[in-house]
Amino acid sequence: MKIASAEQMRQIDNEAINQFGIPEIALMENAGHEIAKEAMNLCKDIAVARQSYCILAGCGNNGGDGFVAARHLMNNGAKVKIFILGNTEHFTPSAKINYNVLVNMKAEIYHIVSERDWNRLQISITFSDCIIDALLGTGIHGQLRENIKKCIQIVNTSNRPVLSVDMPSGVNANTGVVESDAIFATTTITFGLPKIGLIMYPGCKHTGNIIVKTIGIPNDLLTKEDIKQEAIDEAFVKAHLASRADDVYKGSCGKVLTLAGSTGYTGAACLSSQAVLKIGAGISTLISAESLYDILSMKNTEVMVKPLPEILPGVLGDSAMENIKDIAKDFDVVLMGPGLGRNDETCQMVRKLAIDLDKPLVLDADAIFAFSQAPDELKKIKQMPILTPHLGEMANLLHITISDLKDNLWEIARKAAEYFNAIFVLKSEKTLVVYPDGNIFVTTVGNAGMATAGSGDVLAGTIAGIVAEKLAGKMSAPVGVYLHGLAGDLAGENGQAGLIAGDILLNLSKARKQIDNK
Repeated sequence: MKIASAEQMRQIDNEAINQFGIPEIALMENAGHEIAKEAMNLCKDIAVARQSYCILAGCGNNGGDGFVAARHLMNNGAKVKIFILGNTEHFTPSAKINYNVLVNMKAEIYHIVSERDWNRLQISITFSDCIIDALLGTGIHGQLRENIKKCIQIVNTSNRPVLSVDMPSGVNANTGVVESDAIFATTTITFGLPKIGLIMYPGCKHTGNIIVKTIGIPNDLLTKEDIKQEAIDEAFVKAHLASRADDVYKGSCGKVLTLAGSTGYTGAACLSSQAVLKIGAGISTLISAESLYDILSMKNTEVMVKPLPEILPGVLGDSAMENIKDIAKDFDVVLMGPGLGRNDETCQMVRKLAIDLDKPLVLDADAIFAFSQAPDELKKIKQMPILTPHLGEMANLLHITISDLKDNLWEIARKAAEYFNAIFVLKSEKTLVVYPDGNIFVTTVGNAGMATAGSGDVLAGTIAGIVAEKLAGKMSAPVGVYLHGLAGDLAGENGQAGLIAGDILLNLSKARKQIDNK
């Protein structure tokens, strides 16, 4: 499913209203009706006539959605109290209409101004079955007002189910950033498309369960090509990963050559080359310095290991170039970098190889470091490469600070992908896959336990294996990211602390099966 910025969603709303002729008040009615239905679902174990709701509303259209929900809940027999924060002279037109309806229905409406009003809110929340957060939605700009912060703090300490409308109040819809305080919702009901801030960290930690309702917005508006963000979820992977045919053989399932490992870093070589097979490729061959051959061959059974001439024990240089190019002729994909080392001659060899080889390339770790010494050389690679940097490696490649990168991550990543004509898999708590055409895909799986040595090596091998298998086409990188994250979630089912890269590796085939079986 595509995901939208706040500005893109406003544009979609405007086009639905002005181009398709759908009145804004109709969209608000649909939204409020869906909110009421979901609120009653959260309280389904309580008879409707005994249900009690506390609705917190601002003066914008988010508050207007809350007013509509209040009306529907009241009409169903529930007890509803509405608390308004903000200047009612600033109501949007549609919110004002629905506010007036509630006034005419003699609904219990309170404007929070005095300390007595705050006490009344506290008592109401204490005796409510569910809180509906219709304060801000996507309308947050800068720092929160003190009364909003106070309200959020009361809600977060209430121990009551919370239904947030469009966004948990306090979460930036475009970035997921929480400047000070934000609602921790039980469920977030969002309209049209999910917002970027619902997917990105730390906003995703505030959303609870996310429910998306299109509220009658035409599908053409929700699937426009100029919305260049999409969530990598199960539906995405199933749509892009074809099933394996019954008459395949190991050669037709993809052959990956992995150039990896150096003294002290043989584990990275093993994890990445084994991940190639565990995700589904047919043949995986590991090439590394000849002095490492014995240990690598003992650590690998299914992965074939071939030695290369070295310039120092465990260190590769130009002397291995021709051997590598000759071996690579028989492979579909070349993965370079895991644990390869950062010797100057090794880095020069990596850059020359990447430019000379006319094959799909996956560049990880030390291969990315090699290009940080001469970034523009990346543009000389014949086929669009996939790079898998974490934020530190990306910052180093671009010669900027990690802080500067984080401050404008999406824009910088888009510019880098276009400039280098490369696909970037930016590893973080919410891994992004960024394409040169500006499309960004955001993973929806993975967990904190995956922040462990070797996890990135498994990811690099996973992506290389998916590319080689040729069942996901241009979407191999996001498909690989999802399967790697799902494997991490399966590995973490019995606890995230102590999860190691080998656990992720062992669960790759289970992750693949889970997708294939659905």
